[in-house]
Amino acid sequence: MTEFVRRLVSGGKARFRDPDLDLELDLAYVTDQVVVMGFPSAGFEGFYRNRREDAQRFLTSRHGKDFWVFNFCPTRENFYDKSVFGGRVSRYPFPDHHAPPLAILSLVSREMHAWLAGSKDRVAVLHCKAGKGRSGTLACAYLLSLDTFPPPSSLESSNFEKDWVAIRVDDCMQVIPDDATHEELGEGAVSPTSESAIGDEGFPGTPEENHNIPSKLSAPVLQQVLDLHTSRRMKASSIVTKTSSSKPRKEKSGVSIPSQRRWLLYWSRLLAGQGPPGMWGLSDMQPGLVNGSYSPSIPRRKVRITEVSLRMRELSGIKTSLVRAASLLIDRGRDGLISSGNDRVWASLARYDDELVGALESWEQRTRDTTKLGRRKQSSEPVDDIFSNDKWDKKKMVQTFGRMEEAQKLPLEPNSSDESAKVHKYILHPLPEERWMKVREAPYQAQEVHNSEISVTSSEMTSIHSQAEPAERNVSRIRSGIVVDSDRELRIKLYMGQVLMTWMWLIPSFHIASETPSSSIVLARNELDFPIGIGKDILDVEVKMEWCRDEAEASYDAQVEATPADEPSSEMETIITSLAGGVEVGQAVE
Repeated sequence: MTEFVRRLVSGGKARFRDPDLDLELDLAYVTDQVVVMGFPSAGFEGFYRNRREDAQRFLTSRHGKDFWVFNFCPTRENFYDKSVFGGRVSRYPFPDHHAPPLAILSLVSREMHAWLAGSKDRVAVLHCKAGKGRSGTLACAYLLSLDTFPPPSSLESSNFEKDWVAIRVDDCMQVIPDDATHEELGEGAVSPTSESAIGDEGFPGTPEENHNIPSKLSAPVLQQVLDLHTSRRMKASSIVTKTSSSKPRKEKSGVSIPSQRRWLLYWSRLLAGQGPPGMWGLSDMQPGLVNGSYSPSIPRRKVRITEVSLRMRELSGIKTSLVRAASLLIDRGRDGLISSGNDRVWASLARYDDELVGALESWEQRTRDTTKLGRRKQSSEPVDDIFSNDKWDKKKMVQTFGRMEEAQKLPLEPNSSDESAKVHKYILHPLPEERWMKVREAPYQAQEVHNSEISVTSSEMTSIHSQAEPAERNVSRIRSGIVVDSDRELRIKLYMGQVLMTWMWLIPSFHIASETPSSSIVLARNELDFPIGIGKDILDVEVKMEWCRDEAEASYDAQVEATPADEPSSEMETIITSLAGGVEVGQAVE
């Protein structure tokens, strides 16, 4: 019964069988030295996840002391003492379903390199809660930093034997294309297995721009790494193949959250020397400086987020009523800021704590090998001091600092795929000055909302802590947009009323060229994170940004203070989202 429940919770993920130990774990070998697994649990959670003592016994029996565990769970989510694995544990926590501070990718990659280089018998064991999204992202980050593409693990017992037989037969069938495939490809088509079909993980640029940019042609390509991780972490029966069915099915990827995949794309650009000029002090595009050296003279540039817009199918009367009812239930109309329009669209802007990111980026620079970005400098100290206690992860790690509200709602032409569906374009601008001032003048109501049980979306709407800036500083901000650090992570959450629709993470400098005054990024629905419930009616989202050219504006830096409960974890929000047609109860989404 217990094994049945654990397999049910694992879903499409591969499980590893060890007949000698009589163990079956939610665990997979991506390569012979890289292992990903679910959280080693104790108590009741061990009934449906990996039991902690089983994980201990498995790793000790197979690897002795030649294993090092990397834990990506915040202490508020899951915690165990390092002594569980003999002190061989490093913590790099960040929230479930989210992208991490980008510097964590480099720090984890370097520590894995330093550990695994000590012996070919060593393994790095990565885990989050489900052992899929966060651990998969960091496993892929390490694999991308290798000089050559790593072979998959020779241990095939991480999948059921019958599944491997099925997928191998399927692979053999793909060698002989049918007539329809020949007609579809045509004479000039490129084989899907050819090197040119893999694609370039870089961002669009002119031939002149890309001609002199160094590249790592022999290094692993992003799609190859993602495919390797998927082939090892997911059950073979869950991987969609071309001949498996005439009816297309949704592919179950190892790293499936779009923002986490976007982070790997950013990391692959940095590794290839194609990152934004000056990011992390990297000066690869500056004449006279060595690639990977630190140049403190390169200033941190600012951008203004001037507009967020989304195209969305018109909601049915029932959905609209549910949104309004849910918004009234959560909002309670305490401050009058949003309650005047319970179906209006708005966005919250957030990022990680400035001091935390500053510490991580400082360690990134101090531990960087000047010849290889993914390697640790020989004389550098370990980074574990940053997360040696729960200072950064005992509370919410992501902090809201800005709001944008619906300024216009424009009717558009019907969606080409469904002529009967009406489409609207919602254009969001920063809150006007009088709205910011109203928040400043209502501390009592804001405090009441903070103390309520359903403070998740209410605090995002009304928190004075994230918005109480001097009025004179707000003026320039409101007139031109919300000023952010171009090289910092940015999360944009979209709501209708108080109902969460979706969110996305991005780093502006990867989407705006240094010589271009303004730019925008358009993300289709499948490039958004969890477009659930009414979020499924979103067609795409566009974020417009422009460089801060004025020196005074460039020096402006929003003062961020903590906003409690700033992540989609509230039971109330989950219930409301489900009522609006959201994710099913118990559905695994990491």
